[in-house]
Amino acid sequence: MQKRNFIFIAVLIGILTIVLAVTFFYLNHQEFLAQRHHLLCESLKPGMSKDEVLSILEQVGEFTKSEEEWGNGLFVVSIDFTNPKVFNRYGYFTIVFEDNKYMRAVVSHGSDNPEIICDFYQTIESITITP
Repeated sequence: MQKRNFIFIAVLIGILTIVLAVTFFYLNHQEFLAQRHHLLCESLKPGMSKDEVLSILEQVGEFTKSEEEWGNGLFVVSIDFTNPKVFNRYGYFTIVFEDNKYMRAVVSHGSDNPEIICDFYQTIESITITP
């Protein structure tokens, strides 16, 4: 009977530890997403030039960048912070410019379906008129 109670308590403590660990990682991830959203969607404003955007990001921390022109006025800059503390706070992302104006921030995750962090681009078809 005593051995059974010990096993039950050990299993209960194990489950509680797992639940606490998952909760901790979930809350940390939510904070990470909120910080990254604040930087890319609130600190950076739609229509900012590439130089203005990079100037603000340089104030956040040092980073490496790669730039690529996609054509049709689209230009992307991939940002990867070099300081682990800053990287852990914001991660890596790609910033999309159209006609040298900031319009979108995304994370590709190496797939064809990027995660859009914020999008200031709105096509005429997506605008709905309310009476």
